Amino acid sequence: MKKILLGFVTLLLLGVGLVVLIFFVLSLPKTRDVSNEPPFSNIVQKDLITKKQLLIVNDESIKQDKDYTYHLEDGSSYGMDSGLEVVATFPVETAVTIDKVELYTNRVSGTTTPYLFGKIYSKELQAYYTFQYAWGDYHIIYEDTPYWSFPLAFWQDEPLSETYIIDVP
Repeated sequence: MKKILLGFVTLLLLGVGLVVLIFFVLSLPKTRDVSNEPPFSNIVQKDLITKKQLLIVNDESIKQDKDYTYHLEDGSSYGMDSGLEVVATFPVETAVTIDKVELYTNRVSGTTTPYLFGKIYSKELQAYYTFQYAWGDYHIIYEDTPYWSFPLAFWQDEPLSETYIIDVP
């Protein structure tokens, strides 16, 4: 009887451990490189000239890639008046290079955000700054076919009018 009870407890513990492991793996953040997909393929590895003043801010809470240290803020997000440390300010007509674009699916909410990772040079401070910048909206609620739209970005004169079908991770 003792062996049966021990076997049952062992199987129960293994089963619970397996369920916990499955939930852990399924809740990990997921990323996918979309640098070669439109509209991102049109901007990756090209010099983009800014149409707005930009800030580089230090936001420890949203670092998606350890090689891209800062958040680039153009006034369309939260960073302009957030109280975050402003590391550098860039005037209009500054060159920016986007190195890669990744879709990042959050581990808790499951929302997906496209992050542009790039670099910008400060002539005043004689330094390069690597940054991340979120750009794009995923429309899934009440849609037969989910799609992406892209609002006006800091290098554009007008927002993209097309919608894009891009698979999320």
